[in-house]
Amino acid sequence: MTDWPVLKRYTGEYLNRIALPLGGIGTGTVSLGGRGQLQDWELYDRPAKGTNGQSLVLLYARAEGQKPVCRALEGVLPAPYEGPFGSTAAFHGIPRMRDCSFEAAYPFGQVLLSDQDVPLKVRLQAFNPFIPADPERSGMPVAILRYQLTNRGPLPVQAAVAFSLRNFIGNAGLATVGHGNRNTFRDTGSLRGIYFTVDDLTATDEFWGTLALTTT
Repeated sequence: MTDWPVLKRYTGEYLNRIALPLGGIGTGTVSLGGRGQLQDWELYDRPAKGTNGQSLVLLYARAEGQKPVCRALEGVLPAPYEGPFGSTAAFHGIPRMRDCSFEAAYPFGQVLLSDQDVPLKVRLQAFNPFIPADPERSGMPVAILRYQLTNRGPLPVQAAVAFSLRNFIGNAGLATVGHGNRNTFRDTGSLRGIYFTVDDLTATDEFWGTLALTTT
């Protein structure tokens, strides 16, 4: 699907300064950054700009008869990356897609990714459950992401997309302190994925909660 509304298109250095918030009204948000990264995990009723949730989406692709390639489904990291430790960004050692653009029309956002060494081009479509005059459905605590892969050449391509997300429940600043965090696989028939919970906090604790990463 490529006929989503587009009000503004961003490229180049502008990608480093934009983010589209995803999440139901009053439920907190995570933002889709201009490079396709998830950032600003503001789920605890307080500012959390700059947090990334230790999340990453990876692409594996192998054209028939060719060597496989792996890329993070994001545009390249911005500078600075000098100094003794290089970039301070999470997962900075994983290669990204060379070419990236962002198309916005809230509550819809699209990130277009390609790379001359990757046999697929990728379109990330993300949106909110934002429905005017319908507060119940607009208030669902969900962000929806769809990755579309398109073959760039004549050869068949095997591909897989993997999503990595840390269970950070109980840590407003995404610190490394554990609270009995538990990850459980669930399959309901129509949805399957990982259910994130925490054992050592009660429902009255301000940092208690649950999180789910699911696919159809």
